[in-house]
Amino acid sequence: MKPWLLNGADDWVQHLKVQLKIRVDGHTEDPRRAGLAFFRPPLDCARMAEPTQPAPTLAEEFLVEFRAFWAWLPDKPLFFTLLGAWVLLFHFLGHCSFNFTNKPSLFAWMWGAWSAEALEAEHGKLVPVVVLILLWLRRNELLATPTRRWLPALAGVALALALHVVAFTVQQPRVSMVALAGGAWCLVGLVWGPGWLRKTFFPFLLLGFCVPLEALGEGLLFRLRLLVTQISVGIGHGVLGLDVLRDGTAIFNSARSFNYDVAPACSGIRSLASLLAVTTIYGYVAFRAPWKRVVMIALAAPLAVAGNVARITTVIILAEAFGHKTGAAAETNLGYVTFAVAIGLMFLAGWLMRENAAPVASPLGRADLPVGLPDAQQRVPTTPLVGPALIGALLLIALASGAVFKLQARQTLGRPGVLAEPQAGSQRWRIPLPEQVAGMTSLEVPPAKEELTGLPADTSISKRVYRAPDGAELLLQVVLMGRDRTSIHQPQYCLTGQGWLIEKTEEVRLPIAQPHPHEVPALKLTASKVFTTETGQRVPLRAIYVYWFVADGALTAHRSERLASMAKELLRTGTLQRWAYVACFAQCLPGEEDKAFARVKEFAAEAVPEFQRAGAPSAQK
Repeated sequence: MKPWLLNGADDWVQHLKVQLKIRVDGHTEDPRRAGLAFFRPPLDCARMAEPTQPAPTLAEEFLVEFRAFWAWLPDKPLFFTLLGAWVLLFHFLGHCSFNFTNKPSLFAWMWGAWSAEALEAEHGKLVPVVVLILLWLRRNELLATPTRRWLPALAGVALALALHVVAFTVQQPRVSMVALAGGAWCLVGLVWGPGWLRKTFFPFLLLGFCVPLEALGEGLLFRLRLLVTQISVGIGHGVLGLDVLRDGTAIFNSARSFNYDVAPACSGIRSLASLLAVTTIYGYVAFRAPWKRVVMIALAAPLAVAGNVARITTVIILAEAFGHKTGAAAETNLGYVTFAVAIGLMFLAGWLMRENAAPVASPLGRADLPVGLPDAQQRVPTTPLVGPALIGALLLIALASGAVFKLQARQTLGRPGVLAEPQAGSQRWRIPLPEQVAGMTSLEVPPAKEELTGLPADTSISKRVYRAPDGAELLLQVVLMGRDRTSIHQPQYCLTGQGWLIEKTEEVRLPIAQPHPHEVPALKLTASKVFTTETGQRVPLRAIYVYWFVADGALTAHRSERLASMAKELLRTGTLQRWAYVACFAQCLPGEEDKAFARVKEFAAEAVPEFQRAGAPSAQK
């Protein structure tokens, strides 16, 4: 067969198809209307064949869409001018709490917080990208929404700025993150109107997941852990008849041959924020009815519990059937079960609440600009850049900046709540602790290097280990803050970081006789840990950890009350209360927790008057 026959074979096949169609239909038809533009002998077809145009790449398609979107987006100069001013405010006056960065930029603080392993907030780096993707997916719907400058949105901008001024003053950068996102959302409404505010509410709501919430949700997370433990043991013991018992969040059998704990790091419980973000995104993409979106958001906690119950129950069954090692391996490697069950149930709920497909709105104009051609002229009417919206927003930003400077200028540092004295050539103060208490001798313990480098430079730390004649030991430590409230963090971090599992938290009152009878409110943590000896023997231990906070004229057991008191004094008088954190720690064997706590109470009654200032209002109650 000749080469030109091969080259023209496809054209001959096409020609035959056209001829066949003409004969079957019973009438003649112009081959060009039937899809054949030209008809020539095969050799001519081979000569006239044109190379096939390659399909556009994903990047080229995106460029086409983006140029079309940009061409039809109204009031771009106004929005990006205001957004630039908003970003500059939070960059140069973002925060004054330098625990993750030494720069005043809130964006630098956010990146440091997201990168901190203890906060487990790495997902915060992805949330803004997800928000931009969601907004891009709804671009046609947004462009089809009527736009107008809406001055009432200035009230939302003012509220966000007021929130940031307060947060900056009381050293709460997390609250400033909320103000940053909320104010940016209000700028959208200011430039493009209330319709855009409604359409962008859920994507901007997702920015809330950028905020590290490990401290705010500690109480909720503990209750979820406890609920997971109760349900898992109930299924294992009550339904399956397995030899499994529960003590707080610890799970074990009667012979103590295996021992597990529903720890905060369990997937879906400690990662509740991640599941909440997933359900919120799914609700926004899958549904249009607001109530269905709210239902999906509310399902995050039940889904986390269900996923963890499936995982822990599986661990219990494997440990009972194949031994402790198999259960331990499953506990370590089956974290995906939590998310698999949770995501599966989420899709099931979405299927049950499914909606009929709604038509997608189209923007008013062309959206098919070819690559390489200049943008089509924008058909939306343009308005002057300078106007009430621009002037009003910039004026509010300027007023907020002035308020920050004024509140910072009048701030003074209060007197410590414990006896302390400055040291020459150092930002840290010396806190003298008693050397002998209740017949116990002591040894001073220097702060660890990690404590000194991980806390603000003006943080003062004092520690002593006390030993009783019977060999029992007790650790007393005092941490005094300087000008940064982050010198004091929740003790739960330290305990869990050292391998202790907190089983119970309760409020107690320590009786103090001197210089006058009063009580110190404190929180008592009961913790457990399995210590492995050099011979491989597993020895269970218990610990009693009692702590409270004290400032000049203030005393409390709760972190929230300490922060509220500090914020009130800063805003009312400009005085930054210099709080101290006091903690007593005693180890014991299982079953001796009451005896260890009695020792702590006796110790505190004699030691507290030696280093803590008297006169706190709550101490008189």
